[in-house]
Amino acid sequence: MERMALVAGLAGLAAVAAVMLWPRTVSPPFTSPELVEVPAGTIAYRPFGNFAQDGKARTPRESSVRVDGFAIMKYQVSHEQYAACVAAGACETVPATGGGLPQTRVSWQDASAFADWYSDVTGEVWRLPTDRQWQLAAAERYGDAVADPGDLDPGERMLAQYRAGILLRGTTSPALRPAGSFGINSRGIADMSGNVWEWTDGCMHNGTLNPDGTVADSEPNCWVRIAGGLHRAAVVDFIRDASVGGCAVGLPPDHLGFRLVRKASAGRRLF
Repeated sequence: MERMALVAGLAGLAAVAAVMLWPRTVSPPFTSPELVEVPAGTIAYRPFGNFAQDGKARTPRESSVRVDGFAIMKYQVSHEQYAACVAAGACETVPATGGGLPQTRVSWQDASAFADWYSDVTGEVWRLPTDRQWQLAAAERYGDAVADPGDLDPGERMLAQYRAGILLRGTTSPALRPAGSFGINSRGIADMSGNVWEWTDGCMHNGTLNPDGTVADSEPNCWVRIAGGLHRAAVVDFIRDASVGGCAVGLPPDHLGFRLVRKASAGRRLF
């Protein structure tokens, strides 16, 4: 009798384990976002942050960096998509932007929470792009507002960065527009460098430079993240509206939003 009970108990445990290990079927919270495959390529990358050379503020020089291929959302995460995460209790409530508009007033922490939630419900791995991936994806729409080279004091340097940022922004209105309003870039990605800056997983760096302008050493400050847009901006990770404060480096973005990249399946290589 005891033996039969033991066998039945083991069978019950096996059934429970099988249920736990069986792939979950979860109804998608919204239509799967359209993706664009970005092939591997080389970018002229400039580290972003605060760097010094012989005790004076300097801008690092560009260097060629290869970036592996990846898949990225064609459009920024919309208000409706973000609202599904809020309804599930996985994302914090933020100000609504209206139907058909990108979700803005989100912090890096909010964007990361959305990525974690969407990964969980789809069984895929979604995350924010690195700043290098974002630059490769932006292609001809990538902007880099850096101070003019030379022996500038801190005030002159800040003014030079401000002027460069204003020049890149041109006459773009800060009013939010529906998805696709800023057109498609050469890679087929919509609204890159519109008036919504996009969070990346890139961190601001502090460091020193060699005599030739290359980085001698640097330390990441990951409580400040890089947002890509008409120009780069370094924004504290809990800030939802950098126009009122929290921008550590660069001109404050008009709006903060995001889009995600999807990690390739094991064994699959993109280009």
